[in-house]
Amino acid sequence: MALADIIDHYDRSAASFHRWWLPVIEPAALHLLDLIDPLVVARPAAVIVDVGAGTGPLGRAAVVRWPKVRVVGVDPSEGMLAMGRAAADASLDPPARRRLTWVTGVAERLPIATGSADAVVSSFTLQYLRRRIVGLREARRVLGPGSAIAVMTWLADDRPFRPWAELSEVLRELAIVRPPTLEPGGPFRSLPSAAALVRRAGFREVHATEGVVEYRWKRGALIHCTLEEEERPLIDALDGPTLARLERLWTERLARLSEDDLCYRDKVAYVTGRA
Repeated sequence: MALADIIDHYDRSAASFHRWWLPVIEPAALHLLDLIDPLVVARPAAVIVDVGAGTGPLGRAAVVRWPKVRVVGVDPSEGMLAMGRAAADASLDPPARRRLTWVTGVAERLPIATGSADAVVSSFTLQYLRRRIVGLREARRVLGPGSAIAVMTWLADDRPFRPWAELSEVLRELAIVRPPTLEPGGPFRSLPSAAALVRRAGFREVHATEGVVEYRWKRGALIHCTLEEEERPLIDALDGPTLARLERLWTERLARLSEDDLCYRDKVAYVTGRA
C-alpha cells in the first residue's frame, strides 16, 4: 500500500487502535525508555524525538518519568496524533503537557532541525518503511554528537497466532483475498541484520537484543481489534452479507479454541546505538 493508504487507515482506526491494540504492544514499547535512561540521566533536559509516535504512549511516559525532558512526537496520521493529544490531556498535568509536542511528519523527512535532539526512539514503525535506511539516516541527522537511538519492531517468527490462522482459513473458505499488507517493510529478519542496518545509517556502539510481546486476549476484544483495526482494509472491501458470514464463521472457530490459544506471543528486536 502507498503511504496515503496507511495514513488513511490509521486516521480512521485511531480510536480502535488506542483501545484494543495499544494495550498489547505498549509494555514492550515502553522498554525503549529503559534503554535511553543512561543518556537522560546524563542529560536531564534532553530533547527526545519519538518517530512514529502514534497515540503517544512513549511521550506521555517519558515526560512523567523524567521531569525536565521535552518530547516531540512525530507521526503522519492526524487521527493518531489527535488521539494522543486527548490521552495526554486526560492523564497529564499542565506542566507535563507543555513538555510534549505533536508534529505531523514522516520518518523519511523528519520536520526536526539537524542536530537538535538528544535521543530518538521509535516503536513499531520501521515495518512501515520500504527503505528503512532512509528513516534511520534521518534519525541520525536530527541527533547531536553523543546522542542515542533506540528503536524496535517485529522480529521474524514462524509461530502463527492460532486465532488469526483460523481467520485465514475462513477467508480461504469464502474465497476472500486480502488486500496488500499495511507493513511493506516487514519485520527484521534477524538481530545481526537489524544491527547491521543501524550501523549503515551511521551509528556506533550498536547493540541488538530480542524481546517479546505477550498478551492474553479475551475473545470479544480480539474480534473488535481484528475487525475494527488489524483487518480494516479487508473489512472495508466486503459487502454486508459477506462480512456477517465471515464474522459468524470466525466467531464459531474462536469458540472452539482454548484459553492458551488466545495468548498472543510474538518476537521483537530492540536496537540501540550512539550518534
